[in-house]
Amino acid sequence: MTEATVTIQGQGSSIESRLIRAQALAGSLFLIFLGLHLVNLWLAPFGVAVFDGYQGVVRVFYQHPIVETLLVILPVVVHAVAGIWLFVIRRNRGRGKRSRRATLHSLAGLFLLIFIVGHVLAVRGSSFFFDVFPEFAGLSFSLWYFPAYFYPYYFLLALAGFYHGSHGLLTLLRRAGTTRRAFVPAPVLAAGAVWILVSLLAIDGRFFDVPGRTDNAFGRLAAELTGLDITEPWK
Repeated sequence: MTEATVTIQGQGSSIESRLIRAQALAGSLFLIFLGLHLVNLWLAPFGVAVFDGYQGVVRVFYQHPIVETLLVILPVVVHAVAGIWLFVIRRNRGRGKRSRRATLHSLAGLFLLIFIVGHVLAVRGSSFFFDVFPEFAGLSFSLWYFPAYFYPYYFLLALAGFYHGSHGLLTLLRRAGTTRRAFVPAPVLAAGAVWILVSLLAIDGRFFDVPGRTDNAFGRLAAELTGLDITEPWK
């Protein structure tokens, strides 16, 4: 191995280390928002008032311009860019076989990366540009209007967020020496999946009535922007 080769590998290792640290820091910051978001979903079975009341309180925090920039926008961009860069570096270098949990962590992150733009535009765009918040009734409307799409979409988005965030947090804790375990136990993942489904059923009005489910500001805004007929479910 030549001196030049050693130098190049050393530089690559240095870049990789910096990317890992940047990705970890960005992920840690975004995890705060992700946790607040998941708790909001998991509160759905406790009723519309609890769900909307919690959301009204926490969004004052995470939609503050400074907080939203530092805890949501920048962390997502840095985490995604670092992740893609690391993937390219490791693919070009070649690496050993990854564990199934690590592969699932990456797949969950990829799923989030693909769908997060549309999710932000729909949920945050409506409030930022039109001062319309989806809230419980808006989410219930989407499940009523197009259940074939929104049931799997919400379920997979929440489950991917739960797994990716949990696995990432445990990995950070293991690196810090505070835990030997860097994987989400199967029973915990299964319990999370079940509660996500229960939450979606609650939002869909399966346990109690949802006022304004078929007639709310979010649904009317969606109809205005897309030209869709929302008087009856999508067929």
